[in-house]
Amino acid sequence: MNYSKWLINMFLMLLATLSFVLITNYIIDPYGIYNTHLFNFKKITQSEKMRFIKPLVVEAIKPKSIILGTSRAEHGFNPNHPYFLKPSYNFALTSASMYEMTTNLKFAIKQGSLEQVLLVLDYRMFNDKNQKQLEEFESYFDGSRGRYHYLYSLDTFKDTLHTIFKSYKPFFMYHPEGHIVHEYEISKIKKAKWQLENMNRYEKSYYKLLKPNYIYKDTKRNSFKDFDEFIHLCYQNNINLEIIFGPSHIRQWEALAYYLGENTFAKWKRDVLFSVEKIAKEHYLPPYPITDFSIYHTLTSEKMPDRGAIMKYYYDASHYNQKLGTIVLDTLNNNAQYKEFGIKINAQNIEKHLAHQSTIKKNFINVKCYQEEIFGSKILTTKE
Repeated sequence: MNYSKWLINMFLMLLATLSFVLITNYIIDPYGIYNTHLFNFKKITQSEKMRFIKPLVVEAIKPKSIILGTSRAEHGFNPNHPYFLKPSYNFALTSASMYEMTTNLKFAIKQGSLEQVLLVLDYRMFNDKNQKQLEEFESYFDGSRGRYHYLYSLDTFKDTLHTIFKSYKPFFMYHPEGHIVHEYEISKIKKAKWQLENMNRYEKSYYKLLKPNYIYKDTKRNSFKDFDEFIHLCYQNNINLEIIFGPSHIRQWEALAYYLGENTFAKWKRDVLFSVEKIAKEHYLPPYPITDFSIYHTLTSEKMPDRGAIMKYYYDASHYNQKLGTIVLDTLNNNAQYKEFGIKINAQNIEKHLAHQSTIKKNFINVKCYQEEIFGSKILTTKE
């Protein structure tokens, strides 16, 4: 065989290999971004890739409504609920910072259809160790990576093989609308055998390395700059924004109090509220509504499960399921099922509200017993 024929054969072999990778990636569609639906494979490799998958979906469907927040919002809120304008999408991200949510908002606005945003605030969004979880995060929004970029990727092909042969254990499973599959989370809890044991481990470490200063540890940037930009963007683009403090279990807030100080959580709510009020005045418009669901209530103080049992509303103290999320959305949609669940807060009632929560706290949790259970300590830290 002469040299020219060898080159041609090598070229044809390479072309055939690339074509095979491209076609296989497209047909199997491991990330669910091509909507081929030729095979009914579960998208088991999505969980580590949602930071680039979700912008591609948003670009395709151009939603009128989005949900923004961390994994609590991903777990808890189904965008198909009547509260949302359609099409709607859960654009929350696991371990998201306020910077990442502001970037997501900008991208959703850019699509030209956005009218409604539900922002589910989480304390860690303002105090995380990373301003962004992936160094290349911005490249998912600048147009340099279209959906077809991933067809030629060997990493995608590897995930395609994982999808075909089920050789990958997903952390989460996602619905096409961006929220996490409830049944998969329940299956993980069942395998763990005792939900409370997992919860205790989670609470013991969750806030341990954080500081109450609204500073990303890696960049030293103040996270309220991102929050303020988020609010300004909503006013500038006539977005119907609703802000909530999510209904994590009250044990979560006791873990926060233990490490960061008893008044830290209330101060954060106050700082959020007054930031929104200030920006509203700058735009000569009413402040966006803020509803507090992170309160002491029969729902948020659900009894801890016995061995072998599963909680009705919670996966752990931090993450709640769509049953509770539906109650939240019904409440926001003026269809409240539970009395005093979800308190509208404003500059006039914030201090009374926070004082009331402090007063009724003892009716829902014994702090000393909780700290002994989780931390082996009877002393509440007083760091501010």
